[in-house]
Amino acid sequence: MNNETKYAKEYHEETKHSEISIQRSRHYLDWNNKPLPFKVYSNLPLISLPTDFSQPTQGALNSIGKTQPTKGKSVVFDIKSLAELLFFSAGITRVLKLDYGTYYMRAASATGALYPIELYIICQDIPGLKAGVYHFCPGDFTLTELRSGDYRETLADIAGGNNNIISSPITVAYTSIAWRNAWKYQARSYRHWFWDSGVIAANFLATSISLELSTQLIMGFVDNAVNRLLRLDDKREAAVVLAPIDNKSSVDSVPTGKESEDLSIPQTIPMLRGELDYPEIWKLHKASYLHNKEEVKNWITAATAFKQTPTNKAAEVVHRKALIFETSIINEPSLAETILLRGSSRKFSRQPISFTQLSNILHYSTRGVPLDFLDSKSDNDNNKNSTIDIYLIVNDVEGLQAGAYFFDRYNESLEQLKNKVSREISGYLCLGQSLFSDANVVFFLMTDLNKILDTLGNRGYRASQFEAGVIAGKIYLTAYAQKVGASGSTFFDDAVSEFFSPHAADKSTMIAVGIGVPGYKSRPGKNLAGQLTRTEILTQ
Repeated sequence: MNNETKYAKEYHEETKHSEISIQRSRHYLDWNNKPLPFKVYSNLPLISLPTDFSQPTQGALNSIGKTQPTKGKSVVFDIKSLAELLFFSAGITRVLKLDYGTYYMRAASATGALYPIELYIICQDIPGLKAGVYHFCPGDFTLTELRSGDYRETLADIAGGNNNIISSPITVAYTSIAWRNAWKYQARSYRHWFWDSGVIAANFLATSISLELSTQLIMGFVDNAVNRLLRLDDKREAAVVLAPIDNKSSVDSVPTGKESEDLSIPQTIPMLRGELDYPEIWKLHKASYLHNKEEVKNWITAATAFKQTPTNKAAEVVHRKALIFETSIINEPSLAETILLRGSSRKFSRQPISFTQLSNILHYSTRGVPLDFLDSKSDNDNNKNSTIDIYLIVNDVEGLQAGAYFFDRYNESLEQLKNKVSREISGYLCLGQSLFSDANVVFFLMTDLNKILDTLGNRGYRASQFEAGVIAGKIYLTAYAQKVGASGSTFFDDAVSEFFSPHAADKSTMIAVGIGVPGYKSRPGKNLAGQLTRTEILTQ
């Protein structure tokens, strides 16, 4: 069924935004039925994570741009290392009390601040934590044990015999709770499963590097088996990606090969009074399932044969300019400082940014994403293979003419496609939001969807959306590391493709991100790990 790509094509067409679709929408937000932002189990014991963990002190750009740790360095991975990874990926950094409820803002952004992504841990014995399967609750900074024992061999088999999982002390599984985001974004929210998990993964990758760990992001696995291992209600929640870390110096432990016996779905605190079903979401998601180990292996084999070919449309290029990026910046903040500062900008000042700042963002955001479906073995920390092409509208960058551009990642240069572009265009394309007219630059992360689906099947839709989410997360971090703000956006799908045509005539937009000089001074977030009670996080 994964190869029947009509499902992905139909979903993408049916969930496109246009001026007409927005005008005709009768959707409204029922604030009395807003989903709780935390998954809380009713009757299972809790393990409090330590709150005296270290902070990632490496320079932000170095951590964001690298995919491999420094050779010869190692750490002992223990429960404090795990706590650091989890906090700087998905921990609570701000609490905002607004007229329509309390928002628990996290280390990585999420569409609508709804936070549909849940994290689960599958681990061997590590100092401070027994082998098992655990759920992470960022609200009170606890783990809930779902299974006892070492399930790494089982998980590796589910992922097609993945050796990285076998050798890893832990794997973090990302899932999405469908209704938590569909409450606001309806059927289109399936796209957000991958955007929101991708930005968390960007934080996770950078924090791993700061800890001298490497991470692989695995999208090839037997869906039902992972959902079963995590004891999910797979009519409401589903696995998105697996992220094993590689730490050569961790305590060696041979997986026991424990089988994942059938266990009941644990009782959780209800998220709301009721929820609506969006069958379009589950229709595509299940059409992209892999059903057994052989299907996983075949998918990965086909996927790793995918090669992005450099776009060669020189006749359409008005002007070309090479990036001018820095290997280090003056007063570069640490990764921890950058993550705590990061937010989603709500006002840009229309002050210019430099071409070097833009170059740094493009350079460090596109050094490669360690995905199982891409060939990431070549060009350490400089892997060019990707499903994503980056187009951008430049409104105000010193030393760069305003206009529409394509980023040539192979030559690290910008190709100007149009000049004399009104800055109102970028706002219009982002659903008419003035914030994105005020932005200095708006990035549109696009893909040749037909080519991706022909190679990867329906699961390719997940893959491209997720990779776009990771790159968007890196754009956020590299912007804030340079005191530039950022905000993600949805968009008028066909209008974006038309604007960048003929260069992007065959491409579909996955996500948009605007960057700019903030129009206000934001306060950095705080480490709120363990400072909130269960009663507090269940109150909206």
